[in-house]
Amino acid sequence: MDQQSPSDARYLHGYSAEEQARLVEQAEYWREGLILPDLPYIAGERLLDVGCGSGAVLGVINSAFPGLQLAGIDREPRQIEAASRHLAALGAPSVDLRVGDANRLPWAQGSFDHAYLMWFVEHVRGIEPILREIRRVLRPGGTITINETEYESYHVWPEHEDWEYLEGAMFRHFQAHGEAHAGRRLGPLLVEAGFSRVSNRLVGAHFFVGSGDDSLARHTRYTADYIEPAIPEFVAMGYDESRLRRGLGHLLAIHADPHGAFTQLVYRARAWA
Repeated sequence: MDQQSPSDARYLHGYSAEEQARLVEQAEYWREGLILPDLPYIAGERLLDVGCGSGAVLGVINSAFPGLQLAGIDREPRQIEAASRHLAALGAPSVDLRVGDANRLPWAQGSFDHAYLMWFVEHVRGIEPILREIRRVLRPGGTITINETEYESYHVWPEHEDWEYLEGAMFRHFQAHGEAHAGRRLGPLLVEAGFSRVSNRLVGAHFFVGSGDDSLARHTRYTADYIEPAIPEFVAMGYDESRLRRGLGHLLAIHADPHGAFTQLVYRARAWA
């Protein structure tokens, strides 16, 4: 939902049934560690998910905060259709789901108590007017919560030139079509949009061999699951497919190395309207 028209906008991961199912799995993966902590929600309040995709995050929030009045918007009709099915299957109450442009939200001023965005800013060029529009539809004192990553922060050990090549392709895509530095920019962007009491805290994700669990293997598999379907996009940008796939193979093998480790930086911002 950037300043491009919906027909011109690009979503790296596509809208297949497999991608919609992956979004649901992704929300479950981040449920306790990122989506739900410290949310100030109360039954009866109104929550808007901007860029709601397949409804995965709304489903997680609804399970933890029953009684919320839920709404979501996405530019892609296939995502809204998937969200309707997913939330109905979860037994969620009636959800106000709309196909639309986040630059022009189809709700009146002060319609919501809270707004939530997850992995949205990274896909948008020109997020500033969208943040101002979100502030418009929040009541005074309403909150916005945003989770974002940094596409220069994926570090693996042992290092490997083909992994660096693959990460560079991903970074270049987000620089061209969205915001590769979304995480670290959230604080100033929210201040400029007129929000107050702005915070942006770093949620570091670091996994290593010998931690006593399978978290490294699970996280590298989770990461590969959203990178691999994007390889054709990177090839179309001029990258060599064989090198990209060798880089992906290295990522998936580091859990078998006695010194294997993976680091990723994630940011969680909160502000009040």
